[in-house]
Amino acid sequence: MHIRIAESVLELFPELQLVVLVVRGADNESVHPEVAAVLRQEEEIARGVFGVQKLSEHPNVACWRRAYSAFGAGSDYRSSVEAITKRVIKGGQIPTINTIVDLYNLTSLKYTVPVGGEDTRLVKGDVTLMRATGTETFIALGSQENDPPKTGEVVYVDESNEVLCRRFNWRESEKTKITPQTFDAILYIEGLPPVGEVELKEAAYFLGEHIKKFTGAAVESYLLKKSYPIVTI
Repeated sequence: MHIRIAESVLELFPELQLVVLVVRGADNESVHPEVAAVLRQEEEIARGVFGVQKLSEHPNVACWRRAYSAFGAGSDYRSSVEAITKRVIKGGQIPTINTIVDLYNLTSLKYTVPVGGEDTRLVKGDVTLMRATGTETFIALGSQENDPPKTGEVVYVDESNEVLCRRFNWRESEKTKITPQTFDAILYIEGLPPVGEVELKEAAYFLGEHIKKFTGAAVESYLLKKSYPIVTI
């Protein structure tokens, strides 16, 4: 399987960097109260930070607002990292879903970066981060209806022409969602300036080590960018 960033995306976002974590052999069924406890702690930290700084003005959030505008999404849509952080600072909690998802939500909140992923078994062939043609299909989490992307939208697509995630990181698909039965997964951590390689690798290390600890999986990580836009896993 290849994972690549299309040239059309890199033309629009030449400084984009993407860490891909490949998870193999995870026990994602076991429940770990410690993960939920750490997530609650991180939520309290976030409330303290954003009690002082306006969320939309945080550099790691503002960069995604600019990116969404650049490919035509406008102000009606927000990045996953803004959505998850906003929920927390308004007093809500991030719901417990399963260990891998809980850990990538924890990482997103802790490092203020978008994180998402797919069940590898449900992906058909290669994955490309590309500008949509408008012919792709997309069924959102919890939905049964096709909601195809707009032409030019930045999307993850597999070889079946199905979108795995719309608007970079806005909404993941029902098709490849990570469940307790997932044992192999592909996870993505996305970075736009001011987030750079150092910050992405730190977030990836944190996430990878916690997945190893709590699921027993083997984890490999790869950094994709303009000079290295494709990896074979």
